[in-house]
Amino acid sequence: MNLRQAASMASFFAGGIVKRVVTDRLVVESLLPVRLRMMVPSRQRGAAWVLGLGIAAAAILPTTAFAQKPTAPPEIKIECPAQSASPPEIARSAVYADTPFKSGERAVYEVSYMGMKAGYATMTVKAPMRHNGIWHRIYHAEAKTGDWFRTIFVGHNKVEAYARPWDFGVSKFYLEQFEQPVFRRPYIARKWLDFDHGRCKVKERTVRPEKPEKNDEFDFAPGAMDALSIAYWLRTRTWEVGKMQRGLVYTSEKNWWLEASPTAIERIKVGAGEFQAVKMKLQTFIGKELQQRGDVNVWVATEHPARPIVQIQGEIKIGSIWIGLHQLTPGT
Repeated sequence: MNLRQAASMASFFAGGIVKRVVTDRLVVESLLPVRLRMMVPSRQRGAAWVLGLGIAAAAILPTTAFAQKPTAPPEIKIECPAQSASPPEIARSAVYADTPFKSGERAVYEVSYMGMKAGYATMTVKAPMRHNGIWHRIYHAEAKTGDWFRTIFVGHNKVEAYARPWDFGVSKFYLEQFEQPVFRRPYIARKWLDFDHGRCKVKERTVRPEKPEKNDEFDFAPGAMDALSIAYWLRTRTWEVGKMQRGLVYTSEKNWWLEASPTAIERIKVGAGEFQAVKMKLQTFIGKELQQRGDVNVWVATEHPARPIVQIQGEIKIGSIWIGLHQLTPGT
């Protein structure tokens, strides 16, 4: 995926939520979904999704001085096992058994840019589906700019991820994009990604109108999550202020680390209500290099049974973005 996909995720997000970065830009994919890209001119697109929360807050952050140099994460070494281990046997009824989110959950997020409402993003947890003989968790996210934003940008993006229930590892990923800045031709594309954890490879197929179909293969770190699934992963963790946790993610032909550092417990009020939430600062690394140069914070509810992502805030190169939970329908 590229920055365009990343930014898209920003508005799309939060569904994640964090996002991946390229050079000094951070895409918070996409989650979460989630996509701000919808508001980024085509010449600026190029990073990827990062936090899939469905509404992603993809952002390009400005350079900022850090009080101290962050500790580099371990090097990502792609080492394929000589023989793949047999996957655990998990019944369809147990796919969401140990998660705070359940099949049928629907979270709607409001996305604002520079204080102006830009659109809505929806993240949905779907019924388990079987892929390669294994029952998978299915996450779907869709983001669309409002009619009132048409004079600035028109965007409608969809993503869907198949995640292994025992480690959130991605098996399949689908991306559909329609983005049209004012006075420009629209960008239309569909992309399918198939992940082989045993071979440490991912196959990408891209289709665009009036262009030859593109097929590529890239290296993939076994067990890595996608930008949408990691948003749900954040909701399953036990967070403690001062204790960072790290997740391995694949987007934009890159394997990278997302680090979430809890900084406070706060009471947050959004359209869906008032929530007690843990505030986390998100950082992304490719190799040992910190990618973003600015702050992106996400709030995850701690007392609500579903533990939804409640809010995302970021200061980006072209302004500020805010994503807030507007409506939550729990699954069963």
